Amino acid sequence: MQFREAIETDARDLLELAARTRSETGKDTLQEGLLADLEAAGNDRLRQEQRLDQAARELRQGWLGVAHGTADHSLKSPRAGEAAKVPCGEGLIFGYERDLDASLLEGRGAGYAPPPAGWHAQTVLYRSGQAALAGLLQFAAERWATRRPLGVAHCGAYFETAALLDAWPGRVFRRRDARADIVILEPVWCDGRFGICHDVPAAGRLLLIDTTLAGPGHDLAPCLSAVARNCGLAIAFSSGLKLDQAGLELANVGIVRVMSRQDEREAAAIAARLRSLRGLMGSGLTLDEMAALSAPWFMDAAYVRRYVQAVFANNRQIAAAVGARSALFEAYCHPVLEAPDADAPFCALRLRESAIAGHDRLAKLLRQEAERRGLLLTRGGSFGFRGHRFEAIEPEPGRGEPFVRLAMGWRGGHSANGIAALVEELAAFDSIEAAGRAYGK
Repeated sequence: MQFREAIETDARDLLELAARTRSETGKDTLQEGLLADLEAAGNDRLRQEQRLDQAARELRQGWLGVAHGTADHSLKSPRAGEAAKVPCGEGLIFGYERDLDASLLEGRGAGYAPPPAGWHAQTVLYRSGQAALAGLLQFAAERWATRRPLGVAHCGAYFETAALLDAWPGRVFRRRDARADIVILEPVWCDGRFGICHDVPAAGRLLLIDTTLAGPGHDLAPCLSAVARNCGLAIAFSSGLKLDQAGLELANVGIVRVMSRQDEREAAAIAARLRSLRGLMGSGLTLDEMAALSAPWFMDAAYVRRYVQAVFANNRQIAAAVGARSALFEAYCHPVLEAPDADAPFCALRLRESAIAGHDRLAKLLRQEAERRGLLLTRGGSFGFRGHRFEAIEPEPGRGEPFVRLAMGWRGGHSANGIAALVEELAAFDSIEAAGRAYGK
């Protein structure tokens, strides 16, 4: 019954998303017959989950067809007074697409992730999470790097953050561990090993918080109370492609929340400058992206909260299956094994023998055993999907240890439980070779 309920929950969720788009646009974005197809599959759980994945693709394709269809009528430089249409919102008037006003979506920010008490917030959207960080660094350089380099402390491990900092001349930003002007903080980070930031370094001017892994509902209050003694300005940013779009990947987007302890005017002034720089750098949303992200569930706080909680719960299930004392896996494949209230949207399975060849073999075992057991487990990157993914990762030298990322998605039930059972079996072996022999691989 648990498996059946999970499949019905997924189906009802997809139908509800389709109904919301229909109420906004009057157009269908999901073909009829989903429930009948699931019923026809009987007790074949794999076939049912495959049909659900197909339905998610149908919904995505249907919605993007509606969204892009409206945007396709507008030029990148429209005629004077011409309003461009997006499916869920009013017409937009602009001169150049790179200066597109994103307030239609940014206005959802107030309810999406309100700031802690005593702080004022403004939302700014970019074309991606990396574009957001690049824009924030540009703002900081313009505002403060006038007489000396700004000291920057990176408390985390995301390699593209480090690469972006390295791309700036040393006369603008200089790495510094203590007494930094700017702190870039990842509350939860992973370089093959998960890490949690327990102590927030003092930021002299600005705290930047990357919440991509921690999730949009991550409690920022402890971080902000720690920096309030030194500065009253913090900016949270994240990739909104991962956990904010019902696992459908409608469009890349970077979500920025400017938070000021002083007053609303400071947050509003900084947000206005970020939007101006965004236009100059061409890092704002295009009309196609705006149209796609006008989907009613994007930045819907209640929906995103439910979705993220389910993703986190499924990954906690894998962490419990591995445990902290596995003979095969290194400890702390997930931050919850270090801190009970910590979460992440994937698990990092590291063998105690760290060579990449062993991790490739682990990935092969996961694929073969999932197929043999009738479990839906897709080989691929990223995280936060409706289904479950895995891939072997070998970081660049000096960037971390090899690992297998097992990214459990939103859907519970048959495959989620079966994958957890498989991982629990693997965790009991003392080597990947022994596991391979036991499974005849």
